[in-house]
Amino acid sequence: MKAIIIALCIAAMMAGSVTSAIAIEEKHPAEFTVVEAEGEAPASETGAREKAIADALRNAVMKGAGVYVDATTVGSDYQVVSDEIFLKASGFAKLNEVISSKTSGGILKVTIRASVSNRPLVEKLKELGLTHEWKVGVLVTDTSAEAAITRELMLSGFRVIDEARRKQLIQDEMAARAGDGDPSALQAIGREYNVDIIIAGELSVSNVDSDDQGGIEFFRSRGRIDARAYYTDTGEIISVTDASLDAIDQSKKLSAARCAKGLGAKAGAIIAKDILIAPIQMTPFVSVKIGGFDGVTEAKRLEDALKNLAGVSRVKRQRYSDGVLELNVYVNAEYRNELAERIEKCAVGKRMGISIDTWSKTFIHGEVTKG
Repeated sequence: MKAIIIALCIAAMMAGSVTSAIAIEEKHPAEFTVVEAEGEAPASETGAREKAIADALRNAVMKGAGVYVDATTVGSDYQVVSDEIFLKASGFAKLNEVISSKTSGGILKVTIRASVSNRPLVEKLKELGLTHEWKVGVLVTDTSAEAAITRELMLSGFRVIDEARRKQLIQDEMAARAGDGDPSALQAIGREYNVDIIIAGELSVSNVDSDDQGGIEFFRSRGRIDARAYYTDTGEIISVTDASLDAIDQSKKLSAARCAKGLGAKAGAIIAKDILIAPIQMTPFVSVKIGGFDGVTEAKRLEDALKNLAGVSRVKRQRYSDGVLELNVYVNAEYRNELAERIEKCAVGKRMGISIDTWSKTFIHGEVTKG
């Protein structure tokens, strides 16, 4: 995946010199994920029911962990994850209800519904070095807000796009469209600048009044920011932040800069928290678009072939038009990185000469090159 963060938002002022009102609206990653999981224990053991529930809770936490790391990553470090997380499942998941309980072949099996606490879980995964390393950047023309946002992101441990590339991005003709959430522009920027997330928004600051305090004139500025965080791969929204803030200083210029810096720092902190618990990808499928077919019969052959690829659980046709086939391919996380290559190398793909020119974990585009 790739990553960029375009941010504009809120911040800390000098003690006693700033008042603020912050209203967070619309969307932030869920603090809890409700999952169903199964667990088992020998029915003859003392406390079999409690042991089976504890096993189910561990499996619930494992499902929760899978949202933030690839299954292969967990597998390669299973013992570490088991010792630090799965064996302490009660600290990351809460039992909501036991859905079913039955004994078969001397084994008690239970199915539960549990709430997994996303923030504690992902913080532990991050501590173990297992979470996705989002690369981030700040796209905002106000230098005070930009510097404050960048600082908050870096303090949270995110990689930040370098200054030279950030300046190029600001001038990129795709930037405005990406800021409006246009999926094709977001994907283009994601590929060009090697970024996963874009945070775009509007920042406004204006001088509102002045006040004489002990013979010294102070000026008040009032600002507001509306920011959204998008996955570049899918265009899906991770976070929406809406905030306002007042700041005072001894000149209009200084008070405006203080207000912008304050907006940047506070919004940056909010956005960083949301990114921390943002899943690796929100879309459960990969969008596959292949062009160049002679007819629907050939397109159907490829569609059927994809259903037999390793890790693919479902293939849903979106449409076929003018030689272009569009599919949603539901594939296990550990196979996402390999899907494009598997499409090219499968028997039908080789016969059709399918060439993939664009791919990510959520989007694949290619062409049929043989008749």
